Amino acid sequence: MNTALDIKALQVRFGGLLTSEVTAVHSADLQLHFGEVLGLIGESGSGKTSLVRAALGLGPRSGGSVSLLGQDPAALRGAPLRRLRTQAQMLFQDPDSMLNPGLTVHQHLLESARLHQPQRDPEHLIGKILRQVGLEQRLHALPSQLSGGEKRRAGIARVLLAEPRVLIADEPTAGLDAALRAEMVGLILAERGPERAHLLVSHDLPLVAYACDRVAVMLEGRIVERLPASALRQAEHPYTRQLLRHAGMLG
Repeated sequence: MNTALDIKALQVRFGGLLTSEVTAVHSADLQLHFGEVLGLIGESGSGKTSLVRAALGLGPRSGGSVSLLGQDPAALRGAPLRRLRTQAQMLFQDPDSMLNPGLTVHQHLLESARLHQPQRDPEHLIGKILRQVGLEQRLHALPSQLSGGEKRRAGIARVLLAEPRVLIADEPTAGLDAALRAEMVGLILAERGPERAHLLVSHDLPLVAYACDRVAVMLEGRIVERLPASALRQAEHPYTRQLLRHAGMLG
């Protein structure tokens, strides 16, 4: 199975009854393959987060089909869903949403290790992942004692502990300076390989062009263009070219 995630005609609608219905995603098709990093780009409000949350079964889906590692998350319950959640992880845009304010870094990672790798020595796993993300000296810190970058590292560490086959990162570098953006993406893609698939959701076009193999462009809930990241500057859709100009990537 070369395709890690196969989304067909996905629709996401919100509202109804007392409020007007809003369609966040219009019949979107998207495929993510093993061994690749796919970038999903578009401005805020374009439907990127609604799409990936629906694909993972974390948000509503009004129509269409999803095959994630050969299964539909919306059709699973109990242990099968928990196993899929281990294999397909999402790194959320807000690092605070991934951290319990009452738990230290060590307690967060211990919880994740026991959940996702119950047969393995948790302290060995924690030591390895702390070195990987550079948080060895912050083992006993609470989230309130961490910087924004350190919170993101802790969130990445929790996700990487699961050793997921599919990793979706939603705006993982928002608000960071250029050096930290490159560093965060390097951590996220550290386990890149033929058995893994990565989906990077971002409006940071230079970063996507650098880190991704392919790019899908989303506008008003629709995917309007797909192209290799190396050909991003040769994009044909007016919206993609507008994004490139705003990012200073077109003359």
